[in-house]
Amino acid sequence: MSDFLKLRLVDADDEPFLRALRAQVDVERLGLQAWSPEQAELARSLIDLQFKAHGAHYRQVKANRDTKDCIMELSGVRVGRFIVTQDGKEVYLSDIAVCWEHRGKGLGQAVIDATKAECVQSKRVLRLHVDPLNPVVQFYLNLGFRIVDTQPTSYLMEWVPPAVADRTTRYV
Repeated sequence: MSDFLKLRLVDADDEPFLRALRAQVDVERLGLQAWSPEQAELARSLIDLQFKAHGAHYRQVKANRDTKDCIMELSGVRVGRFIVTQDGKEVYLSDIAVCWEHRGKGLGQAVIDATKAECVQSKRVLRLHVDPLNPVVQFYLNLGFRIVDTQPTSYLMEWVPPAVADRTTRYV
C-alpha cells in the first residue's frame, strides 16, 4: 500500500461522512439496494434510524469504557471508521467499516494488525462480535481469530496473543 493510512479521532465535522458510511454498510447489510424506487423513502428512513441507533449505542459504550473512535484517512481522504473499547484484560473491536471504493486495499487488515500489535504489547485479548451471515467472518478467521461463542445473531470471535493463551474463552 503506497498511500499513507492515518487514524484520527472523530470530530463534529465527520458526521456527514459517518452518516454516508453507515448508509453504505446498511444498504449492503439490509439488502436495500434491491428495493424498488417506490421504496426509496422507506429505505432512507431505515438508514436514518440505523444511524441514530448506532450513535446512541456508541454513546453508551463510550460512557462505560475507555474508547477510541477514529476516522481512517488514506492520504488525507476519509475512507472508514474504527472504534475500539478497552480495559485491562481485553480490547474490543466495536466497529470497523471501510467505504466501498476503498475496500480490498488492506486498510481493515492494517488497522487490525496494528491493534493486534498493541494487544501483544499489553498482553490483552482482542474480541469482536460479527453477524454469522456476514462474509467478513472468513476475513477474521484468516487473520487468526477464532469463534468462541455462537448466538443466533452473532459470533463472538477473539484473537489471543501467545503470552495470553491461558486466559482465553472456551472454544466452540
